[in-house]
Amino acid sequence: MEIDNVQVIKPFGPLVLMAQLPEGIIKTLNGIVDVIKDNKDMGNRLAGQIKSESEIPHSMLEEKKVMDIFHAMAKSYVEQGYINAGQKNILETMSPIQTQMQSIWSVSQYENEYNPQHNHSHCQISAVLYLKVPAMKPRNIPHKSNLDGHIEFNYSNTTDIFTTGSFVLKPKAGTIILFPNTLNHQVYPFQGSGERRSIAYNMSYKGFS
Repeated sequence: MEIDNVQVIKPFGPLVLMAQLPEGIIKTLNGIVDVIKDNKDMGNRLAGQIKSESEIPHSMLEEKKVMDIFHAMAKSYVEQGYINAGQKNILETMSPIQTQMQSIWSVSQYENEYNPQHNHSHCQISAVLYLKVPAMKPRNIPHKSNLDGHIEFNYSNTTDIFTTGSFVLKPKAGTIILFPNTLNHQVYPFQGSGERRSIAYNMSYKGFS
């Protein structure tokens, strides 16, 4: 018996955008974080068991001409959202999508620090961008998965051959990930010396027919 038009589809679940940014942009952003990372003025607003979390002034991003990359990524993500939802026809009738940076901060994570499972509020789009990823010392526990230093996104409690309940990623410098603000995620601690540096941010958008 022949069966025609067999296809695998992804009709639901969160849409995630991932890209690799150029080294020049990462160098500029590292320079900005070098200036502000010791302010440590975001910890009381964040879930992380991390000492050094510092707000990045929007003016510094504008001055160094890197704010535009965040807006470009967000607009691309929103456009892909409409296409993924089967609403490309609506997208084509809209005025240019407008995005706004709500908050942005640096995260300097050191040995054994971590971020428990959480999501973000007062925005529509959340993102993380990795700037430095030091070499990690493996635990080498037999028959155990090595999740140290990884970020994990959790969508459901079901994991079988038909359903993927989580997405685990080993970061590298320059990787940027955009995801829905409601998507739960967590960052595992790492073993070893050095600073695992990232930028996290929240954005909103508007589109007008």
